[in-house]
Amino acid sequence: MLLLDERLPCGPDAARRARERIATLAPRLPQNTLEDVTLLVSELVTNAYRHAGLSDGEPIELRVSRDGSTVRIEVLDPGSTSRPRIRENAVEGGWGLRIVEQLAARWGTESDAKGTRVWLELESV
Repeated sequence: MLLLDERLPCGPDAARRARERIATLAPRLPQNTLEDVTLLVSELVTNAYRHAGLSDGEPIELRVSRDGSTVRIEVLDPGSTSRPRIRENAVEGGWGLRIVEQLAARWGTESDAKGTRVWLELESV
């Protein structure tokens, strides 16, 4: 079931806008799952803003869906088609995908002519 399908304008406030949209899901997700979804969406949208090479205003797509106890998050940016990766020995920054790796049951990336999609799945309680 699709819970959220948004196009957020790229810019310094993209993550804040994403968190505001995620907050609307409060009646549909358990609190602990909502907190994880909020954190993970914030990290992925911030990564798209910082690393995709987008101009301000270009769209970052955010989708959240639920199938039984599985919550799926997808963030698609039309920027660089290089695959995001976990940085080894990150000192400043670079923790976003490590957080994804720790909290998500599964995650991955897909790149094609449309851009880069980072997806993850959480098991909701």
